[in-house]
Amino acid sequence: MKRLRVEDIQTTDSRLLPALLGDKAISHGGIYVFKPGETAHPEARHVHEDADEVFIFIQGQGVLPIDGVDYPVRTGDVVIVEAGEDHHTRSSVDDLLVAAWYEMEAKG
Repeated sequence: MKRLRVEDIQTTDSRLLPALLGDKAISHGGIYVFKPGETAHPEARHVHEDADEVFIFIQGQGVLPIDGVDYPVRTGDVVIVEAGEDHHTRSSVDDLLVAAWYEMEAKG
């Protein structure tokens, strides 16, 4: 897991976070609004074996459990979940948590 703040993002003309993600393109993604107390991926284990996933938290606060460790997240946090890491996103019980997310191309 890699964690930074929105103000720390460095880009090129065509890539977000090139120092951390290289030249890989985004394969898919979206924006998700978590209801208060909602958890993504209710299954016991959720892993992308060969691709990193990036979360940009754009509203609210919550927790991003990665490999059994709870990492608090809040508006402005950027988290890269590395391939092979078990992860689930959970909003606080008091507020919505809104996250832009995208999965990178598979590692080659």
